[in-house]
Amino acid sequence: MNSMYFKEIQFGKTDASNELIEVGNDYYLSSFLEYERYRIEDFFEGKKYFILGRKGTGKTALLKYMQCKFESNPINLVIPIRFKSDFDEVDRKQVKSAGFMSPEEVIESNNNCLKSYVTAWQVYLIYQIFKRIHSNNSEYSVFSDSKEYSLVWKLLKLIYGEDGGNRIVPKISKGFIKISGGSKGIDATLAAEIELNDNKINYSTTAKKIIDMYQLLLFDRTPVYVLVDELELSVKSKKLREADIELVRDLILAVDKLNRISKVKSYAINFYASVRTDVVDSVLSSGYEINKCVEDYGVTIEWYQRGGDYKSNPLLKLLEKKINSSENAKLKHSSNNVWETYFEEIIHGTEIRKFLLNYSWHRPRDVVRMMQYAQDYCDKETIKINQAVFDRAIQQYSNKMWNEVSEEISLKYSQDDIKAIKKILTGIQVPFNLNSINSRIKELAEHYDYVEQFRNKYKIPDVLELLFDWGIIGNSGERMVFSFLGYKELDITKPMIIHTPLRNFFEVVSGSSSRKREYGN
Repeated sequence: MNSMYFKEIQFGKTDASNELIEVGNDYYLSSFLEYERYRIEDFFEGKKYFILGRKGTGKTALLKYMQCKFESNPINLVIPIRFKSDFDEVDRKQVKSAGFMSPEEVIESNNNCLKSYVTAWQVYLIYQIFKRIHSNNSEYSVFSDSKEYSLVWKLLKLIYGEDGGNRIVPKISKGFIKISGGSKGIDATLAAEIELNDNKINYSTTAKKIIDMYQLLLFDRTPVYVLVDELELSVKSKKLREADIELVRDLILAVDKLNRISKVKSYAINFYASVRTDVVDSVLSSGYEINKCVEDYGVTIEWYQRGGDYKSNPLLKLLEKKINSSENAKLKHSSNNVWETYFEEIIHGTEIRKFLLNYSWHRPRDVVRMMQYAQDYCDKETIKINQAVFDRAIQQYSNKMWNEVSEEISLKYSQDDIKAIKKILTGIQVPFNLNSINSRIKELAEHYDYVEQFRNKYKIPDVLELLFDWGIIGNSGERMVFSFLGYKELDITKPMIIHTPLRNFFEVVSGSSSRKREYGN
């Protein structure tokens, strides 16, 4: 057989961590697209250590690729940390407690003194290294044995206990934590410094002592790579989200500080972290000075392409890589042209590759998700996907994408507000302008109380600008203007449209010219 059934193709997962678990390191490496904007060599050489990007742009995918590469050399100690699964509400509260108990860590922002949680993060990351060194049958030798080394490990065990739990910070009460291990090896001077008394120690002074002593250690031979996946921001409330942004801000600063220590002390210890750009933007807009470390040591992943042939878009190259890797694994050869082999050329009057780009937010997660839905709706022995399969897949895809976007919206608007937005956009004719949408809102307000309340609460231009930021609407005209294409501003004086994949969800009415031009070239 010269080709695979479409259902057999491994397009991966929308979450790269799940993908790596399922396919293993070797296949993950073979199917990974070494996208030029990743600047992979800069990360391997330690020149860059922050991976920045919008949700779904492949930050975790790059982090996992680096993990696989580092793990391919058995001498390396590789420590992946995934806060999406490991960081719960208790951790959040404890890290905050640690921050408020650390008066020596203060960030100046305008006229305000703002507490930070940098120390708590640094101690936690240092602990991860020591915990792996002292795990069963460990042959790693990161630091030379010394009095300072023994004391750092002893202090870490006082904080985290002998069993090495996963808590980032133990429970803190009035600045003190209970210790579960004994105090053997702690002399009187150090005991007084960390305020050891009645099986309790001062967390702040102990943490600071650990960081100070960490810098006195002598590196031995084992290279260390700590890879921190992004902390998933809460969507439960605006307050919780803002609190999480503070935690990520200080995680960025902690990673930067530890990497600086490594450079000064010649430690072969590298810390990497993935961070969402909306978090960075929120931090910067709040006046925090993290821009220097992010700009100097970060790489922003973007997949949109302006100009050139749309057929060379990297998202399409990613799909080609996934398909070819699946073929090589199963058939021991790959197709010369995967588009001719597995897809009908024209879907709804649009060339298949342009069609897929039009239905995305120009992120890997979008095209992978579309392929997964296509696999769900095709027959077991289908080789080539046609328009009928995509029609079924698109409806499911559209619903899923709205659910994802509405999570972001819920941080700004109430459920009644979101209900009003949905009512306003459902059945709207595109393109629309400011006058037409104002008239539509006025008309709907006569029939629906929640639309009337929404109309009275908000200025429509402000609402439209937020919908633009979320990638829901954009400008049509000589060029398509959407936030995910790198444009920063919506022009409310020009015609506006709803992004293609959400048109099914909102059942929009298309004007005579609204589908003549899409986002490809």
